[in-house]
Amino acid sequence: MKLNFLVGLLLLSVVVGCSSSTPTSMVEDAAVDADAPVTEVVEAAAEPTYDVALTVPTMNCPFACWPKVKETLEHQPGVETVTLAKQADENAIDNPTVYLSLSGEFSADESIAALGEAGFSGATVNQ
Repeated sequence: MKLNFLVGLLLLSVVVGCSSSTPTSMVEDAAVDADAPVTEVVEAAAEPTYDVALTVPTMNCPFACWPKVKETLEHQPGVETVTLAKQADENAIDNPTVYLSLSGEFSADESIAALGEAGFSGATVNQ
């Protein structure tokens, strides 16, 4: 019985000692002026850095289509990186836009033709 009492007392002291209550003085120090303007911080979605954006309307899936589009464009002269636009669902392409960063001479017409040969016809340069 005595052991149960001691274990219970020990558990109670741990629970009380680990509470997350804030001393009143700290709450008063952190008081906010009700008349002060409220500034909302909104994080903007990171806009990719790119030189050219292409829309590839026949790019339908992120598992077969996107890798083929990326590979095709990466093999074009002047293309440094190819990035897919942010998608609402990682398992589907709802925004068939790709961003190209360039490092030299680039031909949008030749890149669009290469996409057509790879099975992705109808690509256009975004304005």
